[in-house]
Amino acid sequence: MTAAVRISLAIALLALAGCAAPVVEPAATARHVPSNVAYGNDGARMHLFIFDPNEPRSLADRKAIARRTIALEPSCAWVDAPDDVLIEATNSQGARFIETMLVAPLRCSRA
Repeated sequence: MTAAVRISLAIALLALAGCAAPVVEPAATARHVPSNVAYGNDGARMHLFIFDPNEPRSLADRKAIARRTIALEPSCAWVDAPDDVLIEATNSQGARFIETMLVAPLRCSRA
């Protein structure tokens, strides 16, 4: 393999790395509590996800952890919402919580 091919390969790998999914530790979890704020017309409610306050996280990481947490709860389902909705709802909790909380819609049954 020539040096030019190795360099091209390295550049391609770096470009692909930018497309990778968020990297979150497997043990990270979040607690969530429902609000009385409805989202849409199909029974979804906004929920407040609370993460470790000592570890600020990106929006992508908070969403990944929240989705993984909800996947383990058979009575709740994640409702897709635009990032703008999540950011605005989370920002309403206060600037100091922006990187340690997430407000996102869920549809949960009482079963």
